Amino acid sequence: MKVTVYGAGNQNLYVNQLDLPGAYGGVPPYGGSRMAIEFAEAGHDVILAEVNKSMLTDDQWKIVEEAGVKVLTDDAEAAKEAEIAIFFTPFGKKTVEIAKTILPHLPQNAIIANTCTVSPVILYTMLEVELRTKRKDIGITSMHPAAVPGTPQHGHYVISSKATNGTEYASEEQIEKCVKLTESIGKTPYLVPADVSATVSDMGSLLTAVTLAGVLDYYSVGTKIIKAPKKMVEQQILMTLQTMASLVESSGVDGLLRALNPELVTKSASSMHLLDKQKDLDAALEILTNLDGELQKASTSAEIKPTTLVAAQSLVKELETLIGGAAANGAIKRSTRKLFQ
Repeated sequence: MKVTVYGAGNQNLYVNQLDLPGAYGGVPPYGGSRMAIEFAEAGHDVILAEVNKSMLTDDQWKIVEEAGVKVLTDDAEAAKEAEIAIFFTPFGKKTVEIAKTILPHLPQNAIIANTCTVSPVILYTMLEVELRTKRKDIGITSMHPAAVPGTPQHGHYVISSKATNGTEYASEEQIEKCVKLTESIGKTPYLVPADVSATVSDMGSLLTAVTLAGVLDYYSVGTKIIKAPKKMVEQQILMTLQTMASLVESSGVDGLLRALNPELVTKSASSMHLLDKQKDLDAALEILTNLDGELQKASTSAEIKPTTLVAAQSLVKELETLIGGAAANGAIKRSTRKLFQ
C-alpha cells in the first residue's frame, strides 16, 4: 500500500517538554515519524512529508530514512501516489490548508485520514466545495492513533465510518484500506461514527471519559436510588450538558466558571452523594473545593455572554420544517464550520 504521512511530530515537545521516554517509555522519534516507520517496516511504500526539518534531530531523521521511509518537503509532490494520506498535522486551519493543497494531486480514489483535533466531519465541511465539484472520488475519514505513536500506549487506531445520520464521507472500500493498514502493523482498528470519532480519540477524550462517568453516575442514582422516571433524568442530563456547552461556546471556560460558581456547585452536588461508590463525584468535589488559583482569578473578571437553552437536535428539525431542507442544511453547515473558526 502507498501511504503518505503528513507531519513528523514535534520531538522537542515529546522529549523535552513532556518527557515521554521517562513518563511512558518508547524510543524517539514519536508521532507521525514513528507512524511512518511502522508502516514502512510492515512493507508499505511510505513517504513522510515535513516542511520543517527541525522537528527531528539529524539522528532521528536517520532512523526514519533507514526504516525505508522517503522524506519530502513538498506536500503536493508527496500526494501524487498516496492511496492513504494521513494527517499528523497541527490543530485547526493548517490541516485544512494542507488538504486543499494536496487535493488536486492525490490519485484516483485516495483517502485523507485525519489524526488531529479537527473532526473528519469538520474537515469534510471545510473541503466540501472541492470534494463535491472536482474530487468526488476522495474520501475523508480519521485514522487517529489516540495516543502518541511510539509509546507503549499506542496499540490502536480510531477509524471513522458513516456518521450517525447515515452520511458517508468515504466509501466502504476506502475505509477498509485504513482497517487493513492498521492491522498490517499489529494495531487494533476501532470503527466509530464519523461525528463521534474525535470525541473518543482526541485529547478531548479526557473530557469524554470524565463526563461519561458523571452521566452514568447520575443516571444510576437518579433511576435506581431516587427512582425518578428515565425520561426526566435524561432531560436533566441534556439540560446540564447543553448549558455548559453553550457557555463554553459564548464565554469560554473562564465565563463558564464564573456563571456556574464552583462553591455553589460543590454545595449542591454534595447533596447528591447517595452511594459509597460515587468515586467520580468524590474526585470532582475535591477538585472544585481546591480549585486552581489562576482559574479562580481569571473567572472573576470574565464576561458571561448570552446563551440560549435549546435541544440542538430538536432545533435542527425545527429549521428543516420552517425553512426547508436545503436552506436548513446550509445553515447547519455554516454553524458546524464555526466550531473551528
